[in-house]
Amino acid sequence: MENITGVVEAILFAVGRSVGIKEFKEVLGVNASDIEKAIKELEEKYKGNSGISLVKFNDEYQLVSNKEYFEQVSKFVENSKKANLSTTCLEVLSIIAYNPKVTKGEIESIRGVNSDSQVSKLLEYGLIEEVGRMNAPGRPAMFAVTNEFLKCMGINKVEDLPDYDAVKTEDEELSMFKEMDEASEVKKEDTDNNETEKTEE
Repeated sequence: MENITGVVEAILFAVGRSVGIKEFKEVLGVNASDIEKAIKELEEKYKGNSGISLVKFNDEYQLVSNKEYFEQVSKFVENSKKANLSTTCLEVLSIIAYNPKVTKGEIESIRGVNSDSQVSKLLEYGLIEEVGRMNAPGRPAMFAVTNEFLKCMGINKVEDLPDYDAVKTEDEELSMFKEMDEASEVKKEDTDNNETEKTEE
């Protein structure tokens, strides 16, 4: 096959999703080494200030717009429905991201409430996917985040997510400071009210 690099580039542009070397090899009937060479040539081509970037997600490759131009590009793109995820959906998404192969029952055990609609939404948006069935009564489905999630987060693999314990500690500290600020505001209001009453007397 002539110009494998061009073929690989055209496929990545046309399908709009990540593709692995194994899939390229099986569909095109070429050697993996030829695909790897084409990928390296594309990586070199899209270095620097190009508007397109070749990114890698879990050993798969995809063409995306250069994140350096996100602000400008976003002005020409309608708000994605993923940007409108509810707080509860984000909560479920976080649980799945930090607990690969988690079941809906386990998610609900963590949250304490039914999570059917949130899981359905995340599946619809392509941010999570079913990755197997647990060997338990009913064989419940297990979920994990997708390459689409990694792309949205700007990371290459789940392991690149911020450390959970560090994030949790930071959230707890922010929550504590918020409570202190609220308590301070209440105390200030009480003081102001007392001073007002004394002035009136």
